[in-house]
Amino acid sequence: MTELPRSSRPATPAFLDLGERLRQRGQLEAAATVTVVGLGHYPTLAAGHDLLGRIRADQGNDAAAEEAWRAAIACEPAHVGALKGLAFLAFRAHDFAAAERHLETAVARAPHDASLLAALDRVRAARPSAPVDESLRLDDPASGMLLCDADGMRLSGGLGQDRTAAAADAAAAETTGLLREAVRSARLLGLGGVKHLVVETADARLAVVPVRPGAALLAVRGITTPVGRLVATAQRSAAVAERWIEGLQ
Repeated sequence: MTELPRSSRPATPAFLDLGERLRQRGQLEAAATVTVVGLGHYPTLAAGHDLLGRIRADQGNDAAAEEAWRAAIACEPAHVGALKGLAFLAFRAHDFAAAERHLETAVARAPHDASLLAALDRVRAARPSAPVDESLRLDDPASGMLLCDADGMRLSGGLGQDRTAAAADAAAAETTGLLREAVRSARLLGLGGVKHLVVETADARLAVVPVRPGAALLAVRGITTPVGRLVATAQRSAAVAERWIEGLQ
């Protein structure tokens, strides 16, 4: 079949909703038939190939699921659903390195997706030989980890090598203010709590994670650091900081 002319296409093809509803009801053969027929009309629709991948995975056909998810990636290189699917298959095959790569790419596309970040943490925790490439030492100014209290005072750490203590003190004050405003905005908008913030500059990526009410941890890394890795490192460091603060009390 040929692809429908762009002017005659609905915004969301009906087969996506129908196929998903059939999948959720466990009617997998019917869901697959609907989706394959739909893809005959929309062969470059990544969401359609992603749906087919989920159906094939539910059927226990990993090879067909992988083929469908790779077709989705061919249509849309950073399709989050397809990347999650490929990561799932890699994880199940104990190819943790591939699972981590797929999830890091997905997190770069959707850096605030809590389910992706949690999946990335699970994959990294499952890697028996995963290198510990991020220091969790909060007392080293060169570590790029900065802990500040509710008043914006630097408690420990710094911004990394070649960054002065004065710069770290200024960053601590800005970090606390940034987190306070984010919490206030999220409350006003009814978005719930703030788990982390990600800021990107011309040459760095920064993550801010709440440590306790009002306090915060700032992680600073290079611009090439994957967002998922940055956030995961900041969250682990925040847990260390929490225990450190409790020990001071």
